[in-house]
Amino acid sequence: MSLSLSCLGIAVLAAVLYSLFQKSAPSFALFVSIAASLILLVRVGAAAQTVLAGLAQVEQRAGGDAYGCLLRCTGIVLLTDYARTLCEESGAEALAWCVSLAGRLLVLAAAWPLLEEIGQQIGSVL
Repeated sequence: MSLSLSCLGIAVLAAVLYSLFQKSAPSFALFVSIAASLILLVRVGAAAQTVLAGLAQVEQRAGGDAYGCLLRCTGIVLLTDYARTLCEESGAEALAWCVSLAGRLLVLAAAWPLLEEIGQQIGSVL
């Protein structure tokens, strides 16, 4: 419970600082946003390791390939969404659009083997 409250406090403090510096010093506001994100990621690192270990166990039980493909796609979506938001915060709208498009294409490329397998299964049923 204390971890969640401290993360909430960090997020609220960062949001307040970001809003204070956004008009007067936009580059410092971006720095506050990135620093707060890194602090939050470090704070929840142990919880993330526990979740990833649990996901690895589920993947071993499930048989691997399809589940691993979905995990890669999830990671790509999360990273590109964060990068897109970072670009939007810094005012680079065109770059944010490009990052979003690249993320979609990377997800499609990562999911392609799974889509091929599903297509083969459908073809064999018909």
